[in-house]
Amino acid sequence: MENNKNIIDNLDEKYRTYLEDEGKWLNEGFKNIFIDGEPSKNNLKTPVYLMLPEEIREYVDQLLLEN
Repeated sequence: MENNKNIIDNLDEKYRTYLEDEGKWLNEGFKNIFIDGEPSKNNLKTPVYLMLPEEIREYVDQLLLEN
């Protein structure tokens, strides 16, 4: 559970500028790309994930593979 929170915190911190500018549609940050805010490959909201820029999608993939 703690690692899951770290994934979301990591994404929110690294892409803070994106969230403030272009990513306002995510509302509460990157927890919104996962079902129930629980980061895992199985909980990924694919339509939302695909709306992210490629750089961010690649980083999400990397974080999920590490856990």
